[in-house]
Amino acid sequence: MKTFIKQISILSIITTSSFALHFDKHLELSYVKTSGNSNTNTFSAKLETTTKITEKGSFKAKGSALYSENNEQKSANKYDIEIDYHHMLSNKVYSYIGANYVKDQFSDYDYRLNIGPGIGYKFFEDEIQTLDIQGGLDYAFDKYSDSTKDEYVAPRSELNYRYKINENLEFKQMLNYLISLEDSEKYFISSESSLAVKMTQNLSLGVSYRLDHINKTEKEKTDKKFLTSLIMDF
Repeated sequence: MKTFIKQISILSIITTSSFALHFDKHLELSYVKTSGNSNTNTFSAKLETTTKITEKGSFKAKGSALYSENNEQKSANKYDIEIDYHHMLSNKVYSYIGANYVKDQFSDYDYRLNIGPGIGYKFFEDEIQTLDIQGGLDYAFDKYSDSTKDEYVAPRSELNYRYKINENLEFKQMLNYLISLEDSEKYFISSESSLAVKMTQNLSLGVSYRLDHINKTEKEKTDKKFLTSLIMDF
């Protein structure tokens, strides 16, 4: 439970800071509790904040947390934080530098940290749909659960797509891929598909399917999550 409180504190700090800096905020919350033959508690939260710093520069921060208990025993405990700075080089091309930190108690990794620059291209961006593809070169630092460490250079690519199906229904797709230049068997794939149904101006109901694949691990390679969430945009 202490770790759960720590995760919420991290998201709270990001939220408070975003209010102070007048960020646009996107918050998703999901909670499930069952009792009877099994007693479970599952909590998930995701926060995204963006702001325009200059005419061509923007800052983005994302944080997420997943915590689950089954009969008072932890079954999931994961959080990640991502920070990016984007600078538009033209109407469609931009450069960026970002950092991503992932901690997952139930994986082989104590934590993973990736930092690096890259180039992105906005194929289109309007009220109906957005397609954004970026690629870069990260410095990766991994600490394993047995306290051993690994450092390497890793190419990274990401696709983000958004499509407004109608006035009240929106689809989003994210796909991320990172691979070590030193070991081709060591790569990470993340994918998230989501649908959001608008209920009011700032409130939506969403469903999402998240897939995280770690190719080089002694544990289960693919982690899947299906969540129903309350979404707030403010």
